Amino acid sequence: MKKLFYRIFPEKEGIIPFLYIANLIFPLFFLFQESQGKLLIGLLLMVAFVVAYRQAYWNSQHNLVFVLVQLSIILVFGFMYDPLYIYMIFIPVYQIVRLPMQWMYVGCGLFTFFGLILIYQVVLSEEYYTILNLGPPLFGGSILPFMIKGSIKYKEMSENLRRTAEELEKKNREMTRLEESKKQMLADISHDLKTPITTIQGYSRALYEGVVSDEAQTEKYLKYIYDKSIRVTSLIDELFMFSKLDSPDVPIQKELQDICEFYRGIIVEHFDLFEEKKMELYIDIPEEKIMVRFDPKLLNRAISNLLQNMNKYNPENTDIYLRLNRTETSILIKVGDNGVGIREDIAQTLFEPFVRGDKSRMNDGGSGLGLAITKKIVELHAGTIRVDTSPKRGKTNFIIELPLKKV
Repeated sequence: MKKLFYRIFPEKEGIIPFLYIANLIFPLFFLFQESQGKLLIGLLLMVAFVVAYRQAYWNSQHNLVFVLVQLSIILVFGFMYDPLYIYMIFIPVYQIVRLPMQWMYVGCGLFTFFGLILIYQVVLSEEYYTILNLGPPLFGGSILPFMIKGSIKYKEMSENLRRTAEELEKKNREMTRLEESKKQMLADISHDLKTPITTIQGYSRALYEGVVSDEAQTEKYLKYIYDKSIRVTSLIDELFMFSKLDSPDVPIQKELQDICEFYRGIIVEHFDLFEEKKMELYIDIPEEKIMVRFDPKLLNRAISNLLQNMNKYNPENTDIYLRLNRTETSILIKVGDNGVGIREDIAQTLFEPFVRGDKSRMNDGGSGLGLAITKKIVELHAGTIRVDTSPKRGKTNFIIELPLKKV
């Protein structure tokens, strides 16, 4: 049934444009009042008009020809039968609107010219009532298409301006939000840097001035200084890494490697961390080789951030699920756990840069850039990363998707 429908009506336009054909019932009524000879000619012209109307939708590249045929038939009806037949002009007006502007001028100009000739003939026959009735179709055929097309253009321009204004407003809101986030981030980083530096200064001053004489206490102070210096170095390193990745010309050295063996290597590097907290690892990585082009250093950093977060934010005896599987178009690297979980409202902004506090680093004094760095690295590989807060197994599941094609 559907195929039969589209054989009668064009699939793109459907039945709606053909409802205009129903307006032919009125000229047909008056046509049947004519003599037999004129009736036969008129019916043939009607059939030609309907065919031209239909073909204008089926063969859009010949739209101009079919429109001119319809205008010609309407004018023939006006000259051969009655001037009021030019009311038929309102049937193909929408097709006229679809013509390029220069051909609209030609079509409407020709119709107006012959319409004026028809009015001149009516004047000579003193049928003034007919002149009044010829006004609307003549006006419609010559002016209305331009008004319709102008309205369409105005509507398109209004829509474009509205979309542009909405995009600008959205970008302004985003810029404002980022600026506020940057200010907050700088304030937090300044505080995080100030705390360990103040500690380093205090302990080093105590050692320098000889306030501490006990050897055990001296070693304890030196340990504090060392730990805090590591903390400062870590903060500076993350700031530097994020700034570098945020640059449009960040260097990325991709190599063709076995992604399965690479993932296993990262897990081995972090095995001791999980073992210290008695965490159980469930590893599901294919034995086969899957060759993918990626930057091993950057991707190692991205996955390591996830593994370290799993270790840092979960209690002892947490189960960790490390999986890798291949689809037709991509590689899925999954890092999950059954630990404390992540709230859905936090998960929505988890990867945004400069998001801090409970949303990204809890209260551990982190920079809040770890997951933002991970997301940036994944995107540099034309991939995506998302978090599933209600997976089939466990409570949290980070999923990195990398395309198999060379990127």
